[in-house]
Amino acid sequence: MQRLSALIGGALLVGCGFAQLSSAPQSSELSKDHQVNFKSETGSFAVWLPVKLEQNDEIRAGTCISASRDIHSFFARSNGAYWLVQYCQLSEDEMKKLSLNAILDQARHDALAEAFGTLKKETEITVNGYAGRHIVADSALKSGGMKKPDGTYKARVFLVGNRVYRVATYVFNANWGGNLETMDEFLRSFMLLRP
Repeated sequence: MQRLSALIGGALLVGCGFAQLSSAPQSSELSKDHQVNFKSETGSFAVWLPVKLEQNDEIRAGTCISASRDIHSFFARSNGAYWLVQYCQLSEDEMKKLSLNAILDQARHDALAEAFGTLKKETEITVNGYAGRHIVADSALKSGGMKKPDGTYKARVFLVGNRVYRVATYVFNANWGGNLETMDEFLRSFMLLRP
């Protein structure tokens, strides 16, 4: 179970198939049941989570944009689903060497690899004017990639300054508790606290 949590934590990095967004969702865009209920001052974000966090700003080494570095993770689990926000910092040298598209391409690649995902759809998005991607994939996360896809994976990855966010969710095929219906609300609820 700990390995599955680690895989899921890695699989879901911040922080993407929706129409373009010019800013984070306003409260009125989310249903009353899906208003922001968690804020991270250090992470500079707020989000609605359908369940209580199990892991709040756990910092661990992991791969982010093809390099090992500290990753901040916020993880929650409900019956048949996982919810995650992660971010990592890129160095000044990396920011100079890598283009925006190269960073987002690698963020998408990392997300899919860690989720044992097969990309179905990818859409360019923006959040508060920052470029990102919305990803929809079939995922074999539950089985650790050992079986055919066993669930749906959705993520949004974007670059804010030198910080790469992944906001992601994975729902088992069984869709216990109607979690598939809450995936998009969770992703849309994510907002930056400071530009």
